[in-house]
Amino acid sequence: MEERIIFTYRLPADHLERLLPVAWLTPQLVDGDAVASVCVLRLSKVTAGPVPALFGVRSVSAARRYGVLDQRSGGRPAVFVTERTTNSALGSLFTGAGFSAQHEHLSANISRDDESFLVALGNDRFNGRAVPAQRWSSSLFPTLGDFSAFLAEGIRSYGTSRHEGQLTILDLFKEDKGYEPLAARAVRGSLVQPWLDAGAVLDSVARTTNAKYRWTYHGLTRRP
Repeated sequence: MEERIIFTYRLPADHLERLLPVAWLTPQLVDGDAVASVCVLRLSKVTAGPVPALFGVRSVSAARRYGVLDQRSGGRPAVFVTERTTNSALGSLFTGAGFSAQHEHLSANISRDDESFLVALGNDRFNGRAVPAQRWSSSLFPTLGDFSAFLAEGIRSYGTSRHEGQLTILDLFKEDKGYEPLAARAVRGSLVQPWLDAGAVLDSVARTTNAKYRWTYHGLTRRP
């Protein structure tokens, strides 16, 4: 993982409750609200199984994710993902065919001008501009350490699949080197508009770089 930028929103819990497809997933509340985010990653040397990193692909991928509790495992923190995209046609084909996960092929870019970090997904799916910040500012997480700990808890993710009535199961093990705070200057797009319409507010933006990520696929789980 070369670069990861996360736009985090404070979301009314009842809105997330309506989105969750199974009773055993419930919102993970922080200060009474749910946590939703758009996570954008620049990846390199992406391989599967024993294929050497030398032959790995590069991509910019994104996910719309929610913090949840897995009640089947005693309320363990997890992640629910409703949308994954990648600008790699090969990555989209491989994920969809090999892991039954919906992984849309979509133009994406992370760039930087003299002042800002810029994120763009599709024509108007999501556009974000943020600048380096001197201090961390969040109503959900008092410190960057709290934010990092929240992310670290969500190892397991459940996501929509190509098979009706079933969810994909993925575990993400990551070796992050710490986050830096950013301050949003402009954020818009159809990806987050439903959250805003439901009363969500942008809470924080954070960035990290140069980490090792490993995803492990555990198949599908049938909805009860």
